[in-house]
Amino acid sequence: MKRYWLWGPVLATLACSVGGRVDRFAPAHQPDGVAVTVGLRGGRKAQGELLAVQDTALLVLAQDTVTLVPYNAVVSGRFSDVGELTEIPPAPDFATRVRLVSRFPQGLSPELLARLLAAHGQSALVVLK
Repeated sequence: MKRYWLWGPVLATLACSVGGRVDRFAPAHQPDGVAVTVGLRGGRKAQGELLAVQDTALLVLAQDTVTLVPYNAVVSGRFSDVGELTEIPPAPDFATRVRLVSRFPQGLSPELLARLLAAHGQSALVVLK
């Protein structure tokens, strides 16, 4: 009595319940980006919501201020539900993972950035150095 045909559906069912689940992944529950803590040169820190990932900087909403954090000012970084920044600038695969859990994974057009700045009472980005 060979019941090998039974193992396929059993294993497929088990595979669906093993691994990450959307109900345990905080960024999947709201439109906000993940929380980020960035260590800066001089011992300062910036904390807030990750808005977007650019080629040369991170865009962060820190204390209700839209802030540009250039990679050349960063010494460390921690992204909730994603992990630690181990390379600066981030490796392409890590940058892609982080970009996908930011509020604007598609990036910000100039028009959208202007609307975001206006919503926070700003006329320009605050740039950390």
